[in-house]
Amino acid sequence: MSLQQHHLQTSISPFQSLRSNHKFAINFTSHNCLKPRWASSISQIQPPKIPVPNTSVWERTKWRRAKNQRKLPSSDEIDVAIRETKIHGYCKDGRPKEAARAFQILEESGAVPNVVTYTVLIRSYCKDQNVDEALQLFYRMKVDPNVVTYSTLLEGLCNSGKLDKALEVFDQMNVAPDVVTYSTLLKGLCDSGKLDKALEVFHQMKVDPNVVTYNTLLEGLCNSGKLDEALEVFDQMKIAPNVVNYSTLLKGLCDSGKLDKALEVFDKMKVEPNVVTYNKLLEGLCNSGKLDKALEVFDQMKVAPNVVTYNRLLEGLCDSGKLDKALEVFDQMKIAPDVVNYSTLLKGLCNSGKLDKALEVFDRMNVAPDVVTYSTVLKGLCDSGKMDKALEVFYRMKVSPNVVTYSTLLKGLCDSGKTEQGRELLAEMKDKGLKPDIVTYTSLATGLAREGNLDEAIDLLEGFKNLGITPDMITFNSIMSALCKTRQTDRAIGFLGYMVSKGWKPDEESYGILIKGIATEGLAKDARRLLKGLDARGLVRSPWAKRLLRGSP
Repeated sequence: MSLQQHHLQTSISPFQSLRSNHKFAINFTSHNCLKPRWASSISQIQPPKIPVPNTSVWERTKWRRAKNQRKLPSSDEIDVAIRETKIHGYCKDGRPKEAARAFQILEESGAVPNVVTYTVLIRSYCKDQNVDEALQLFYRMKVDPNVVTYSTLLEGLCNSGKLDKALEVFDQMNVAPDVVTYSTLLKGLCDSGKLDKALEVFHQMKVDPNVVTYNTLLEGLCNSGKLDEALEVFDQMKIAPNVVNYSTLLKGLCDSGKLDKALEVFDKMKVEPNVVTYNKLLEGLCNSGKLDKALEVFDQMKVAPNVVTYNRLLEGLCDSGKLDKALEVFDQMKIAPDVVNYSTLLKGLCNSGKLDKALEVFDRMNVAPDVVTYSTVLKGLCDSGKMDKALEVFYRMKVSPNVVTYSTLLKGLCDSGKTEQGRELLAEMKDKGLKPDIVTYTSLATGLAREGNLDEAIDLLEGFKNLGITPDMITFNSIMSALCKTRQTDRAIGFLGYMVSKGWKPDEESYGILIKGIATEGLAKDARRLLKGLDARGLVRSPWAKRLLRGSP
């Protein structure tokens, strides 16, 4: 016996031994383990004997016929099944090119893939953002597509923004669309802002929408600001809305500032709100400044708050200047605060000037601070002029600083007259592979101007283009402000002329900065002369600047 025959016999033996087991049948899966080139030997495997009960002759004849009608798959069928399985595997592993090649070989063999294989490959193409290939494959299918095939292709077309083609395919469907098909198309239309068409498709549905269908439409309407339509769809739901539907509607109402309606919907909920529902409502109340109502809702929560819940409330309290209440809520948290909770509280404390308390909270953090936490504390220290402490915190960071961190510290150094240290920090930043942005360079240019190095500041501005950075009005106004605050108003006037020569039109803030400088140094005559020139070029629009031109107080 050859080695190959031995392997075959070894494979067949377990099947032969199970012939007497009536529950066992040689099926498709059983044959997949046998290589196609051995298929001719499969005839050795005998189908299991079907027991014949001791009944009438006619009934025994039926059993015999049933036994004789059992057929084993041919070697060609086994080969096709193996190739299709391989295609499915490639698609599952995210290897569409290998799947396409295996599919091509299958087609060239003259075999006809089944609808599942077509659908799997179409889905693979769509996931790989190769919708055109998916569409070509769809149109050359040798079997009729089923509803799953259509839904898969529609999802790919919608995700690629090909809504017109999706609608064309949808209109040409030769099978009845199911609720998944409709939901897929509605999502594509809503995501593309085609709400009128979405409503048209929704009202023409030939199957009952489910909660996913409703939520897709509600979310699209709310995101587009069509709250009246969203409320109408919600009120006319043919099924009971679930908590996700309620949360979606509440978010839309809160985002649109319709807090009274949101509270009305919330109070009439027929299902228990979950933590997401509460978070959406709390966010809306806090953003609208309704902190008392937010605290009332928070205290009445029927589910445990999570870190997002606490952060919504902390952010609202800090933004409203209610730092004592924010600290109270933070200290009474029923779960461990995360780094976002700490960063939110630290930002509020720093912005309110409570730097000592911020440092106290920072020092007793029980989670590792991230780059946002460090940047927040550094900004508070820099804004308070505590540069030594800021540098100490910076060089003790346990995470890599990013562009925001460096820019924050560099601005603090330049604002405190330590421009040279700012230069060194910029060099360090570049050495670490970070690319300074407009904020970084504006801070340095402003520092240079403040210290009397206007020419160097202008040289830096001139080099912006080579750095791929475009200066904005914040850049120009920051430099003008620095000049005026250091009693260099004459140079600020000259810098304004430089701005105009470069095609930048001063805004109202530019004039305000200049007028403050003029008031400080008594250069009204020179200012009027410059403003007249600007007015002749149509650059003076604010009423108070025009009054200055007329000599009015």
